[in-house]
Parts: sequence; structure tokens; C-alpha cells
Amino acid sequence: MSILPHSTPAAVPDGVRAMGEGPFLQPGEQIDWHYRKPGWQPGDASTITPMRVVRDDARGLVAWLAPGTLQEGQGTPAGDRVRTVPLERRWLEPRTRIVEEWWGNGILRIAPAGAPWSVWVFWSDATGVDWTFAGWYVNLENAHLRTDRDTYSSDHILDVEIEAEGSVSLKDEDEVIAAIEQGRLTSAQAAQIERHAGAAIESFRAGEWPFDPEWVRWRPDPSWTVPSLEGLDDLRTR
Repeated sequence: MSILPHSTPAAVPDGVRAMGEGPFLQPGEQIDWHYRKPGWQPGDASTITPMRVVRDDARGLVAWLAPGTLQEGQGTPAGDRVRTVPLERRWLEPRTRIVEEWWGNGILRIAPAGAPWSVWVFWSDATGVDWTFAGWYVNLENAHLRTDRDTYSSDHILDVEIEAEGSVSLKDEDEVIAAIEQGRLTSAQAAQIERHAGAAIESFRAGEWPFDPEWVRWRPDPSWTVPSLEGLDDLRTR
């Protein structure tokens, strides 16, 4: 599976390797999941989420994003979330580094080695023993590059939503159109993203590893604490 021409920028740390190449982390260890725009440079806004490793091996990475996790996010100059920016200017406005909390229930993220997407497992109710599965969300993105404790990708805007009963739909198609108009994507890149969406849907229909029922049944280790991201306190005081 090929990735987009604007793959993860060269500004990642030296020594990055493809997802699925060891050494690997053990369950419960922390890994920080980065999303960076194409052409990212040090100091630019990005999204960095600290997570607990569930499985890390040649197939890819499975990680748990706990409810209440504080992450570094991308905001407006006023400190608001990027999604508050009207769509007609969303990729034209400058972005700043902010601290934000992951709201709602936790999610399981699965990044298959070499694939230009990650699969997010959602639950609408995560209390008690019997959680209520809400479906899968396929986040289209660059195939991950990683170091020992960080993994890096670039979001591709278009996403795939898969309901618990199996119905499939595309999400944020309007944002892709706006991204082309505002120079964030070319038409050729958008077309390749759509092909990746089709491949992800076929992966779901084939019942491949990220969509295995074991992940729907999975539950986090109750001894795990919410991981913390280094540097957030300094970011708050800016």
C-alpha cells in the first residue's frame, strides 16, 4: 500500500523506523502518538497524545487512549480548538500549541504496519463489565514512522465511519473539498486518499486483524494510570 507524496515530514527525529520494526514496547508502557502537518518544523503546532501500549509487534501498534488524558493539541491564536474555525478558513488560519483534554470514553487505536490509516475502536458506554460497542472509526493518515517511544503520522482529513452493525460511510468529505481549495491538498492527493478509504473499507469487509472481535472485547488493565505528556505544564504557562 503506497502512502501520499507528502509522507511524514523529514523533521522527525533521526533514526525513525517503520511501524512493525522492533525493538517493541511491552504492554502498559507509554508511547506518544504524534500528528504533524506536511512540512512540520520544530515549534509548529501538532497533536501529541500519550497512550498505554496494548500490543506492539510486527503487525503494528495497539494503544489505549484513556478518558481524561491531557494532550498537546492544535489551536487558534486565541487558544480555541481548530474545529471552531469556519470551514472556509480552516487551513488558512495559523495554528498554535494548546493543552486539551480527551473527552468522553477511552478509545483503542490500532496502527497496522505499512497501512495509511489507523483503526479506532469506540464504546458509547464504558462503565461496568459490559461495555457498549459503538463502532470503528478509520482515521486516514500516513503510514507511521516511529522511534522507541514515539510514533509519527500526518492526518489525511477524510475518514471512514463503520457502525457497530457494519454500515459504512465517509466522513468529512466537505473538509477535503475545503482543503483542496485552501491549498492543504492537491486534487491528486485527495484522489489517493479516496483510494485509501476504499482499501480500508475492504480491510474491514475482509475481517482483517484491526477489526477482529478481540478488540471489541478488550478491556484496559485496571492498574494502568493515565499517562502524562512531558512539557504540558510549560505549555500552559505561555
